[in-house]
Amino acid sequence: MRHKFTVVWMYVSIIALVFVSPRSSFTQTNSRNRIADAIERTPSVSILGHLHPLAQSRYDRGKVSELFEMSRVTMMFKRSDTQQTDLNTFLQEQQDRASPTYHRWLTPEEFGDRFGMSTADLNKTISYLQDQGFTIDEVPPSRNWITFSGFAQQMESAFHTQIHEYAVDGEPHYASATEPAVPRALADIVLGCRSLHNFQPKHRGIVKPKFTSSATGNHFLAPDDFATIYDLHNLYNTGIDGSGQEIAVMGQTDIQAQDIRTFRQLSGLPPGDPQVMLVPGSKDPGVLSDEIGEADMDIEWSGAVARNAAIVYVNSANGAFDSLQYTIGHNVAPVISISYGDCEANWSASDIDRSWRWRSKRMLKG
Repeated sequence: MRHKFTVVWMYVSIIALVFVSPRSSFTQTNSRNRIADAIERTPSVSILGHLHPLAQSRYDRGKVSELFEMSRVTMMFKRSDTQQTDLNTFLQEQQDRASPTYHRWLTPEEFGDRFGMSTADLNKTISYLQDQGFTIDEVPPSRNWITFSGFAQQMESAFHTQIHEYAVDGEPHYASATEPAVPRALADIVLGCRSLHNFQPKHRGIVKPKFTSSATGNHFLAPDDFATIYDLHNLYNTGIDGSGQEIAVMGQTDIQAQDIRTFRQLSGLPPGDPQVMLVPGSKDPGVLSDEIGEADMDIEWSGAVARNAAIVYVNSANGAFDSLQYTIGHNVAPVISISYGDCEANWSASDIDRSWRWRSKRMLKG
């Protein structure tokens, strides 16, 4: 079985998000309208691939409370066939030195105008979600998703599903017990929904209890060792050391700044606390003992290699992939590091499809 170690370094600046107030409208338009009829809750069409493999009947503890809060659920949209063909061609041309669009990066707004939903379709969908009682959290200028929050009762009513509680390996989770459905008017528009469950990706760090010690002789790699092994000193000597650069590190736990300070001090690195950003609309996850080691390692070693770069730690109780979606959409930094993943057998089909779509977005403004 292959393992999906989702490690991403993306030299991109993708799809800025904007905050949408109640009954607000999105104003950019160039894409063709595809929603011909009024959006009515019924009749509906199922969108497959959302049943999580671990949301099994043997773990089922019944329906959650009607007032159970579900934050930052994302409805993601398909491109039209014409848009997808155009995008495939454009991606090839961007890497063709003979093409006039070679390395011609798009702004988020340009991407939305060319490959996103039309303004009219987007505003119809926003209005429909608000009519179901949801709070709209974010809409990106790319116009290819909407993030919203609400209660379980609203999710069940709007998506014709049931949200159940599951106990898996002693941990509580929630997930949709049946495939969700969307209004027929949206059936050819909606690709899927994210965060109808809270099964989160796993950290991949392996802790080995061996440290450099004059008493035992055990060793581990320090930043200068890494620089020597990978021949980075020549770069450092010419001033290429991360100065003026930002790296966004994805996480799903609070951190303790003193851990980072101690690592940098003992490693002979200049002081530099990370900027911590909690994804808007996400609850604060608190310090999670199973996750903080991964967060520390990712922040410390990003800063150890690019020792003068500014580190932005993006945190979400909805998981590292929610941090990733926000970072991509909000254009947080031109470099992104994420070291979370899991075996494909522990992902829903919709989750797998979405992860590859995120990886493919490398054509925007750098």
